[in-house]
Amino acid sequence: MQPSLSRNADPPLSASRTLTHRLWGFDLCEGLPYEVGQGVVAQRAELSRVRAFLSAEYPSLTEEAIHSALQPGVDSAKRRYLETACDLIELCHGGQIVGVMVGAPEDWASYYIRIFAVKRSHQRPRLIRGFCRDYLFARLLEHGVQRVVADTSPSNVATSRMLSELQFYVTGQQLSDRWGPLVRYTKFLDRACEKAFLKRFAGIAPPGSEGKRKEVGE
Repeated sequence: MQPSLSRNADPPLSASRTLTHRLWGFDLCEGLPYEVGQGVVAQRAELSRVRAFLSAEYPSLTEEAIHSALQPGVDSAKRRYLETACDLIELCHGGQIVGVMVGAPEDWASYYIRIFAVKRSHQRPRLIRGFCRDYLFARLLEHGVQRVVADTSPSNVATSRMLSELQFYVTGQQLSDRWGPLVRYTKFLDRACEKAFLKRFAGIAPPGSEGKRKEVGE
């Protein structure tokens, strides 16, 4: 049974040590809880709750499920990284967790979504946009972040479709000993960066379009 929804108390001390706070000077979870829509609320999460949700709903996203054993020192470092460096957010509906997001800066101008998992019953375009576009992207853009990056398996059609609907571009691919083949996606928050990408890799965008793509549901 998943923990019940409760309103967040004062931000934990670890919030001031996240990479987001250290690099960009703000707490990504400061605006939480946030009404995403359709009865879903985004709020600050704890690592134990995130792990419990993933183990129950998406065990394939955990290293334990793929039998990737970590040395004690590495496992401890992983826990400290997730607890103090990453932003942990949960999506709740009716007192139950229906989704989680784990992310952190990838570099000085890029934010990496390490995990974004939502229960199949709540994988609705309007709900996803309500959190990603209206909260996550808006907060990052407000503080000058230029792009958001994520990756997924080429066989994960649902996630690939979701990223495409959120105006992510395919920007690369990689091979991982833990996760196998992965496709890299990038969402440009800065329009100048998007125009530069389109000019270099997709031809010059038509006049007036500025590389803008229509989002599903608009």
